[in-house]
Amino acid sequence: MNLKKYLFLAVVLLLLAPAAFAQNDSGIVKCWIVFADKDGFKPGESITHLMTAYNTGLAHLTERAVQRRLKIFSKEDVVKFCDLPLNNSYVDNISDMGINIIAKSRWLNGVSAYITPAQIEQLKKLDFVSRIFAVKKLYKQDIKNTSPMYSEYLPLISTADSLNRYDYGKSYTQMNLVNVPPVHNLGITGRGVLVASFDDGFEWKTHEVFSKMNVLGEYDFINEDGNTAREKVQKYEDIESQGGHGTATLSSLGGFKEGKLIGPAFDSDFLLAKTEYSASETPMEEDYWLEAAEWAESQGADIITSSLVYKGYDKPYDLNSYAYNDFDGNTAITTIAGDIAAYLGVVVCNAMGNYNQTEPPSIGSAADGDSVIGVGAVNTNGKIAGFSSNGPSSDGNIKPDVVAPGVSVYVAKMGDNNRYEFSNGTSFATPITAGVCALILSAHPELTAMQVRDALRNTADNSLTPNNVYGYGLINALKAVLYFGPVWSNEVTASVNGSSTKISVSFAANDIPNGESVVIHYKTKGGSKYKTKTMTLVKSIKDLNYAGEYEVELKTDETDYYFTYTDKAGKEFTGFKK
Repeated sequence: MNLKKYLFLAVVLLLLAPAAFAQNDSGIVKCWIVFADKDGFKPGESITHLMTAYNTGLAHLTERAVQRRLKIFSKEDVVKFCDLPLNNSYVDNISDMGINIIAKSRWLNGVSAYITPAQIEQLKKLDFVSRIFAVKKLYKQDIKNTSPMYSEYLPLISTADSLNRYDYGKSYTQMNLVNVPPVHNLGITGRGVLVASFDDGFEWKTHEVFSKMNVLGEYDFINEDGNTAREKVQKYEDIESQGGHGTATLSSLGGFKEGKLIGPAFDSDFLLAKTEYSASETPMEEDYWLEAAEWAESQGADIITSSLVYKGYDKPYDLNSYAYNDFDGNTAITTIAGDIAAYLGVVVCNAMGNYNQTEPPSIGSAADGDSVIGVGAVNTNGKIAGFSSNGPSSDGNIKPDVVAPGVSVYVAKMGDNNRYEFSNGTSFATPITAGVCALILSAHPELTAMQVRDALRNTADNSLTPNNVYGYGLINALKAVLYFGPVWSNEVTASVNGSSTKISVSFAANDIPNGESVVIHYKTKGGSKYKTKTMTLVKSIKDLNYAGEYEVELKTDETDYYFTYTDKAGKEFTGFKK
């Protein structure tokens, strides 16, 4: 994100400055009512650590969220205006007018509701209301994209290489296409990263592919409860297909069942948000997405992945439609929310949609956000899928940002706990991309959201000539993980055999001069002086010289150690310390 855009987000979008409202004469309309302040704080005012408001805003954030923000903000500046709670008296005044509030947003500093023209006129007279804007119609992606196989899209199932640590089963093709297995072979599996998935629900407690998944939290923003699985009787009754799409996308991201399906980020932690109501299309789904983004960010999510793209609402909500010019990275509610999340340090991945290569471009929200990673789909041969939506955004940004497997993707099928199927759509390219982002952060937790995007885009296969069909190209997990420097496995294996201990660690870099450049430094526990010993490469990583698993044998009492690697320029990098 350039400085101009950053300032725009921080000062304009975040704060939603006053704007004129064009009245809809057709009757009740869905609107956001934006307040003028938050208990005296005006939009644009800084919240310093010396203010009481600082602690008030901080109370909404987990320590994990704070630590993620500290990668881009100072400790004194980590709390923003958007973190402060709404003025409850303003909310109460709106309710007292007989207006039924749908959603509340700290980020937008307002509430959403269906209101009449007469109520609009009343609201415009209130001193604490700064802006009222109608929510336009969005375009919604077909989430039931599980069409039968077409001959040109038949899966190219490959037998896993003997060097691979895991058996990917029928998911090997999609993982191999984006070079995930070599990263897993290095022991980089998404550990330490928190990924939030937004979809129509998740049958994660019953399907075998999720048996090892670590879900830290889930919330149904439609029914306002802590269950994201299908619910028969609730505020809104779920139809039979509810949760099928989310179950499939989540499996392609973080599923793990050897011999069947393995997602790129199977070792990550997860937050699950049910934001999509499958029975009908209403503007409220934007609100659910926004609320989910605020929740995920405050919980410390490092990544948000969403395969939801909206293209039409059911009657009577089909008025006041968006045009292509509105997909400018600044207008749609989900786009605003996505860019705010990115501004606060979250990597945001969103599907481009399945609306074909068209003129004008078929892009929709939230993929049009300049800080959102819009993801298109390719087939098993790396060619663009005919259904994959194209860019640019109407303000001229190249979209998609990248592409990933979206044809004949092997996913979990809702129903029995061991059913799978092949599915098509940018819906599946997106979580695979988010999973690769998790691998990047797992290897380099110090990176910011924009640095992760840079690693993803600058190592894709069309990075030198990006366009509005492929974006920067097909992602490459191994190259992306190595973009910001050498990586060590998340774990070190130490096995004792009599009087000796065999220590194993995986390591990779782009410029390893020779196998003698990886060294262990060790000493007797409590000792003062380290000795050194060159480690031995015992299992190579394909396509990289001298990368792979290294071993060394030490005496059992030599238990304090760390690793170093020296590159061709003589610069030394330190790895795991014990």
